[in-house]
Amino acid sequence: MNCKEIEVYLSGYLDGELTQQEAQRVELHLETCSVCPQLLKELVTAQEAARNIELPQPGKQEWKKMENTILENISRRFGWLILVIWSATTVGYAFFQYAASPSEPLFQKILVFGIFLGIALLFFSVLCQRIRESRIDRYKGVQQ
Repeated sequence: MNCKEIEVYLSGYLDGELTQQEAQRVELHLETCSVCPQLLKELVTAQEAARNIELPQPGKQEWKKMENTILENISRRFGWLILVIWSATTVGYAFFQYAASPSEPLFQKILVFGIFLGIALLFFSVLCQRIRESRIDRYKGVQQ
């Protein structure tokens, strides 16, 4: 193998990702070549330098700023509002079409209406409870 072919394998050789046969080829070439061992030393130096880099960690205030920007909060709330309105409108329209259909028996319409009414009441009760508790939540401002 020539130097150009070995250069492709040097990073894998350094990381121990080569097959035994490929590693032996690289080792044989390194013994006979005067340029490639120097390139391998440079790769080792670069790898050690990359391992020793310490990146600064943001403080608690910076994390807080990154988590909750005004734009993210508004877009998240607006997105949920659109989703809830769309879902309610779609389900309401489907229910209206079903109720207006003369071919369905009255008992079946009452059962379907009862299911949707029960789900709507459960959703409304949970929503009211969450709104009420969010006002007096003792752990609202607690950070991790």
